[in-house]
This record gives sequence, C-alpha cells and structure tokens, in this order.
Amino acid sequence: MSKRIWTWIAGLVFASGASASDVQSLRTLDEASAYLEQQNLGEVRHYSTRDFGRDRYSGARSVVVKPELAETLLRDLRGRLGPGLVAFIGTTNSLATPPSVGAEIVIGKGTSQFDVLRIAASDAVNHGMGTEDLIKKLRTWDAAYGIDIFQAETDTIQFRLKKPPRDMRAFAKDLYAFCPDIVDQGTLTVDALQKEIERTHTVFLWWD
Repeated sequence: MSKRIWTWIAGLVFASGASASDVQSLRTLDEASAYLEQQNLGEVRHYSTRDFGRDRYSGARSVVVKPELAETLLRDLRGRLGPGLVAFIGTTNSLATPPSVGAEIVIGKGTSQFDVLRIAASDAVNHGMGTEDLIKKLRTWDAAYGIDIFQAETDTIQFRLKKPPRDMRAFAKDLYAFCPDIVDQGTLTVDALQKEIERTHTVFLWWD
C-alpha cells in the first residue's frame, strides 16, 4: 500500500478522536470536491456514474478508490457532511469503455438516505420495479428496524440493520419475495440467507 494511503488512514484515525467542532463540515459539493482532492486518492470527478458506469450524472461528485478502502473513506465523509448532502459507495461493477476499476465513492445532494437510490438510479426493471418502488419498500424496513443504506448502483443495494428483526425468519422470507435473486442465485436457501443476515446484520440486494 502506498505511503500516501497510509498517511490518509492515519489521519482518519487521528480525526476519529476529535470533537465534532474540530471536524471540517462540508456544506456544498464544491467543498466536498476540495476535501476529496486534499486526500490525494485519485481523480475527483465532477459526476457520478449510473447504468453500470456507462452514464454520467452531473449532480454529484465521485472518486474511484480501492474496494478495501471504500467503507473507511465513506465513514469519514459521512462524519463531515453538512445538511443537504449524502455519501455512499456507488458503482463497483463498471461496464464502461474503458471500465473504472475499483469502488466509486459518491457525494451528492439529498435530504435523506433514500436520495442515494435516486442519485444512483437504482432499479429492478427485470422485476417490474423502478427506483421509487424500491424506495417505498426500503422505507417500510427503515420504519420497522432502522436501516443504513451505504451502497447503491444500477441493480444493487446494500444496507445495514440498526435493530435486527425479532422474527428474522419472516424478514428473510420478505427479502426473498422482494428480491428473489439473493436466494436463487446467491445463498440458495432462505435458511442460509437468514443465517447470513444474523451473522453480518447486513443485507445485499441485487436484481439480475
């Protein structure tokens, strides 16, 4: 790992011990861009990507980083964002020509975590659901358990459960009904899906 990456990680560890008033507040996309540029993690793009990296959305800013660094950087950014901005991991499976290799970190305008799906233009068109249909369902889980959406791209969404469901079996069945591919092409059984969520408290949705 390069020296500048180690320096950046060390800076995050140091910053994690600072008080809220000591942390730089990023209030606009331009301020967020400037902060990303200061980290020297790569080219800061004045867009984020949609459609597996093939389309550009000018209402956001992004940088492509090594996948193993994505969640650490995301936590740092989220601790610095002011009202009206959201951050998430975007495209990780780029089909652009040439493809971007790595995980896209996105900062965009939004008033809630559900705007993440709108920025990413996530959908499940092969199952007859658009972005707002996905948001509607995610809102019900958020109301019931509390969720933290940390990754969204064209056909994929990841979120953490803040409060594990009391009836995890029923929740796993609900997930399977909403997103069959996570079982049919993933865990293979609802039981295995249930155990995975109990272990990680994380839900990985995708629609093939």
